[in-house]
Amino acid sequence: MKGLLASDEVRFLRSFLANPLRVAAPMPSGKRLARAIAEQIDPEPGGYVVELGPGTGAVTAAILERGVAPEQLIAVETNRDFAASLRARFPEMHVLKGDAFSFRDLIAPIVDGRPLRTIVSGIPVLNRPLSVTGPLLANAVTALKTGAPFVQFSYGADPPISPGPGIEVRHAATVWQNLPPMHIWVYRGRPGA
Repeated sequence: MKGLLASDEVRFLRSFLANPLRVAAPMPSGKRLARAIAEQIDPEPGGYVVELGPGTGAVTAAILERGVAPEQLIAVETNRDFAASLRARFPEMHVLKGDAFSFRDLIAPIVDGRPLRTIVSGIPVLNRPLSVTGPLLANAVTALKTGAPFVQFSYGADPPISPGPGIEVRHAATVWQNLPPMHIWVYRGRPGA
């Protein structure tokens, strides 16, 4: 397991150095961060969970440990090597290679119009304009069951995406032990909004 962890860290660092705008951090998420993120998932069973930007799968493993069935987990990863590694490591879940900002088109054949249970996003949004992040959040809230969480983790101490009308955001946790420290934000569409 230690060899797998080391190779994941090397692969992640290489990808970050090659394209820091697409890979959000120089190292994969730590176990404490991954667990804290997974704790935000809607505990009601049933329905798909979508993970945007799973990287090497640190958060993915925590989501599965949380009790989400592998066949109910859809990972959208832009990096070809990460996607291949995820398919090998988690063969029962859906791994889609593509742009997470266009996740709705990618997941449509799988979810067939059914609302999602939770969306977890590790994609880098701090360096993106509101013209890109606003539609991401709006599409996420529209794809979710009413009031279900869109979980975004980020370095920023302020909400990384401005929550437009009808959307509320709360700071769920700060994981100081992660390198670098990470904030977890939970967005929800207001019922009737």
